[in-house]
Amino acid sequence: MKIDLGKYLMSVEKPAQYLGNEINSCHKNLEETKARMCLFFPDIYEVGMSNLGIRILYSLMNRVEGFYVERGFSPMEDLETLMRENNVPMFSLETKSDLKDFDLLGFSLSYEMCYPNLLNALDLAKIPLHSAERGEEYPLVMAGGTCMMNPVPMEKFLDFIVIGDGEETMVKIAETLVALSGKTKKEKLEAIQDFDGVYIPSIHKGKRKIKRAILEDINDSKMYENQIVPYIQIVHDRATVEIQRGCTRGCRFCQAGIVYRPVRERTLEGNLDLINKMLYNTGYSEISLSSLSSSDYTEITPLIKGLQKEYEGKNLGISLPSLRMNPYSVQVAEEISGGKRTGFTFAPEAGSQRMRDVINKGVNEQEILDTAIAAVNAGWDNLKFYFMIGLPFETDEDVLGIYELAKKVAWECRTIRRRVNITISVSNFVPKPHTPFEWSEQMDMAEMDRKHKMLKDAFYGLKGTTLRIHDSRKSYLEGFLSRGDENIGDLIELAFRNGAKLDDYRDNYRIWKEAIETLNIDEKKYLGARDIDAEMPWDIVDIGVSKGFLKRELKKAEEVALTPDCRETCAGCGMKGRIPECGSLTLDKK
Repeated sequence: MKIDLGKYLMSVEKPAQYLGNEINSCHKNLEETKARMCLFFPDIYEVGMSNLGIRILYSLMNRVEGFYVERGFSPMEDLETLMRENNVPMFSLETKSDLKDFDLLGFSLSYEMCYPNLLNALDLAKIPLHSAERGEEYPLVMAGGTCMMNPVPMEKFLDFIVIGDGEETMVKIAETLVALSGKTKKEKLEAIQDFDGVYIPSIHKGKRKIKRAILEDINDSKMYENQIVPYIQIVHDRATVEIQRGCTRGCRFCQAGIVYRPVRERTLEGNLDLINKMLYNTGYSEISLSSLSSSDYTEITPLIKGLQKEYEGKNLGISLPSLRMNPYSVQVAEEISGGKRTGFTFAPEAGSQRMRDVINKGVNEQEILDTAIAAVNAGWDNLKFYFMIGLPFETDEDVLGIYELAKKVAWECRTIRRRVNITISVSNFVPKPHTPFEWSEQMDMAEMDRKHKMLKDAFYGLKGTTLRIHDSRKSYLEGFLSRGDENIGDLIELAFRNGAKLDDYRDNYRIWKEAIETLNIDEKKYLGARDIDAEMPWDIVDIGVSKGFLKRELKKAEEVALTPDCRETCAGCGMKGRIPECGSLTLDKK
């Protein structure tokens, strides 16, 4: 069924986000299409369209003959109200089709607080929430994304889950659905059950581990050169290229740094070719060179200089979202800024040297100060620092180290130029699955409030410095969702049925807290420390990094011992058992 939105669009905010038909969007003849998928990002359009994974899969899967991928996004509250009042079902962007008309409905989950948004999309589409209640008249429902490294809390809502890199696996799934057009869901699921990364709870649960899907070669520049150009401004309104995937630094708190091993670099020529085609096809005048640690890319300087030479006089903006803390990074930033000085971002993560060594950050105080001084000398007036509190083995002295470091930076930098503004952004640590800290305790609300007050009192009166602290309530809830089991699926469902959705735009904490109390969920079970030999819900996933390595890293954290960058020395994380070429997939090793 095609849905007519025309009569509602003049009554809502930002109606252009619901139009579709953007530059480079894909339109196929439905009569020649054998299988269709709605790729749904469970957040509003301007957030979802900034997601690189959506851009990659949309472009890649629409190359499969006979398969058509459309997009879907959570409606803003004004449109949802009209949809519910007028019995309008959730729809796809390209053809405005009812979600029930698709063969496959796929959700991208990169943030746990979006889980209720997935349920809201199903509810708006009048699709039963539980996979066991969906007959042949409903589409298969799946999810992927970083959050699915622990698939258990969401598994009862999903027919299958794709864990890890989706490019090859999702293309194989698309080809399979085309080949099995008209077959039953059971037949389709049985056909994909042995694909890398595919977890089908009804088939696999309790029987075997699921190997994370790993894309060994990211050099196919045809992946997403035709990025869609939105009608409205989105959060990251620029072309984006992933110059490398993975990270070798080994920060012990960082889930992405573990679960996206090994590091894989696209060649210099491949990046330049992809960027040139991307800019030509989109008309963008800014490119983001994206990765977990962009300045670690072997050919970062030749890449920047190549772009500057190619686009000399054309006012191309280049952004690097992740730079190491050293004066070389300032040099790199100078080269790409073209004289424009907006803000310079640092991520020391911890205030004291002891805590930076605990988390294996690999940066010392002098490097932080030298980088800040170099940035101010190069013309930056706005410096932003990211920190975390609540890390394992942390003391109050370590927390106050954030203030001490900020004070030193302010003193050094304002000696050079008095108008320097320093923003200190503090988040609350959540122990994530598949990291050395997965067994660690998370701060409860009282402890977060105590440490927040400690920082606010310390920073009071420090001129030229702004302290921003992440909402403790969201961090508290994130702990349940990221470390959860099947019972947390019940919590997500109850919170949704009681009104929780779009948590980034509404205060739903009371709803979640009441649901936790109704279900008698033990806070300590999910936020407390766990026995190091206990079976974890997420152990069903084999990410390629061994438990032994994670345990050794936890022990080294306790001993305040560093592990070298694995570009320098192999740390024996276990990846070579899965990818023998691990360690030689960077350009300097080839």
